[in-house]
Amino acid sequence: MCGGHHEGRGYGRRSRGFARGGFPDREVWVERLRDYEQQLETELANVKDVIERLAAGDAPEQPGTA
Repeated sequence: MCGGHHEGRGYGRRSRGFARGGFPDREVWVERLRDYEQQLETELANVKDVIERLAAGDAPEQPGTA
């Protein structure tokens, strides 16, 4: 035995944060990143709207009331 090392026993050999199939291919990454980009653009538009309302002196809508 090699002390506390578990390298040959499968411990800690799972891919970090990915499904069992391993690392996603390039097309999957591109699709996921494009979806994430759209989410960020929507969130950015919401933030800009709140900033504009606050700058104009309007009260922003409360989340969940719209």
